[in-house]
Amino acid sequence: MIPTTLLEAYKATCYEIIQSKIAIFIGQENEALQTFLKENEITNWCFITAWNPFSNVLPIEENSALNESLKLDLKDYKILEAEGKDTIGNWPPEPSFFVANISEEQAIALGNKYQQNAIVYGTINQPARLITLVPIAS
Repeated sequence: MIPTTLLEAYKATCYEIIQSKIAIFIGQENEALQTFLKENEITNWCFITAWNPFSNVLPIEENSALNESLKLDLKDYKILEAEGKDTIGNWPPEPSFFVANISEEQAIALGNKYQQNAIVYGTINQPARLITLVPIAS
């Protein structure tokens, strides 16, 4: 289960595409992101990591190996290096991927495979959404 404090942290996180310095926030309109999507013919996307399955902190070596495995699973997609940055707590940035033109179903399947509590998903002309993959604690 996702504790409500962790859910709030996910919602407040800055999801950044490193190369283009585009900062994505859940539920917020983002003109820079929309321009980027249009220029690159991206209709839908996800922001995903394999770090810290179910938000259990692992050593850097294990997290790096998990992300390399995820990267191999994403070989058929255009991916950009990205980072999830905590804006209200104390956890360090998590290396992640911005994945272009991936279906919501495939993004969810990968999130489940890598035991993530949630992923970020978006479509052109819409704000980013947090999709929880495990129940939320009441």
